[in-house]
This record gives sequence, structure tokens and C-alpha cells, in this order.
Amino acid sequence: MTGKLKIDEKDVYLLYGVFVTNNGYKDLLAFPPLKPVESNDWAEEDGEEVDLSAPALDTREFPIRFSFHGNDSNFGAFIELLSDGAYHDFDFSDLGKIYRLRLVSQPDMSLVSTLGVFSLRFADDFPTERYEYADPVSSIVAKQGHELDGKDFSEYGVYILQGSDAEIRKSPPVKRNLLQNFKGENGVVYDGETVFFQTKEVKLNCLMRANDMTEFWRNYNALLFNLTRPGERTLYMDFLMDEYPCYYKNCAVSDFSPNGKIWFQFTLTLVFTAFRVDEYE
Repeated sequence: MTGKLKIDEKDVYLLYGVFVTNNGYKDLLAFPPLKPVESNDWAEEDGEEVDLSAPALDTREFPIRFSFHGNDSNFGAFIELLSDGAYHDFDFSDLGKIYRLRLVSQPDMSLVSTLGVFSLRFADDFPTERYEYADPVSSIVAKQGHELDGKDFSEYGVYILQGSDAEIRKSPPVKRNLLQNFKGENGVVYDGETVFFQTKEVKLNCLMRANDMTEFWRNYNALLFNLTRPGERTLYMDFLMDEYPCYYKNCAVSDFSPNGKIWFQFTLTLVFTAFRVDEYE
């Protein structure tokens, strides 16, 4: 456990007996969410008109799960370290990356003799700090016919997993037209002449593979950059032979393994700004 995590250049296992549990920092890897964007929802048109001229990433909060060997004084000293000023540099050797994080809360803790298990919730207020862009490079994922702005997801080392295509094919909810509900009359009076659809959120189940952490961070950064560039994104699905205007909203991570070939399983939430069921034809 020695050397796995340093906070402000202090080895927390050597000093406090604290270490990150297995896969305890997977939520740290989630892409930051996009800040809410301004939009106009026209009743006589499908979807929404969205202003994506200057999209910006938001702060995010996430838990990291720890264990510690020792006594309460070690744990107390560890918390004291994290509360000495708001921000601290977390150097994760397995990730080859340093995050500047802020302590938010302690959701839970359990103790058995001298072994403790606890979670701490942190905020990352600097989503692009130490960010570097390079074009994605991957040699271990074959093309699948899923493209973002004309670039196949395989170029990022990403597989689009089962369940994603069904999410795309679902119709969005219908916009409600003028509806009048008069007292003393059965039922309602509804303007049923036209039907328009709302926006819809689509969850893409993804798996990123990489040969090592250097390749992983290159492709990770490239995907985040291209998801959040100004303007709408275009998602193309070969099996439907059609493309859909959308923008990135947020991300959640279900699994991450930095050992051997990198395994990073995550879900991207995209907002489809316009979609009609007749596009299946």
C-alpha cells in the first residue's frame, strides 16, 4: 500500500495507515457534468433550440472509499490533514494523475477492532486542471459503426455496449398541447391536431480499453474535449443509417481497473435535441 496515494506529498499509508479500497476511486474517473445550458422550447417544433456556443464543465462531487489500520488518533490525524485548508493535491500512483480536491462530507464509517472502513465525499472544482489534448489513438477496438461528429468511437478505444441501441430507438415524450378541463363536464378538451416531441436523454453504455495508462488518459481527454466543444454534437448510428443532433450532459462510472490492459466501463448521458419516431423508417 506504500506509495499508492500521497496527499500534499505525504504518503497517507505510511503516516496514517490509510489506503483506498479496491476500486474505491472509480467515481473519481467520471467525466465532469456540463453546466445547464440555455434553451428555447417552441411548442410547434420538435425538441428544443439549445445555446451551445460556450459550454462549460461544472464542479462535481463523488465518494472515495478508504480503509485504515491503527487507532482513532491515526484517523483523526488524517481528517485533520484534509481539513487544513479546503484544497489538497491527491497523487494516485495507479492512475498516474494528480487531482486537486476539496473535502465535503463523510457519508459512513464502520469499525472492527483496529480496521476501519469509511467513505469521504470530495468535490473537484477544477475539471480541466492539468488537462492536455492529443488526438485519440487506439489499436485494440474494432469499428462498430457508432460515430461522434464523424469519428468512430473505436478511435477512442471505446465499445458501445448492449442496451445503448435500444435507448436510442426509444421515442421521446410528447409535448402537451393546449388542454382544457372544465368543471361539470366529463373528460377534457385537448388540441389533438398536431403532435410534437420533447428532447430525450439517451444513456450510452460504454467500455474503454487501453494498453496502458498513458494511452488511457490520451483517449479519455480527447473524448471529453470532443464531447464538450462548442456547438451541437452529431451521433451517427450505422444500423439506423441516420444521425442525431445532441449534446453531452453527464457521466457515471460502473467499473475501472488500472491493472494490465485498462478496463473503464461508464455511461454517457446525451440529450437528443430533436428526434421523431418516423426517423426509424
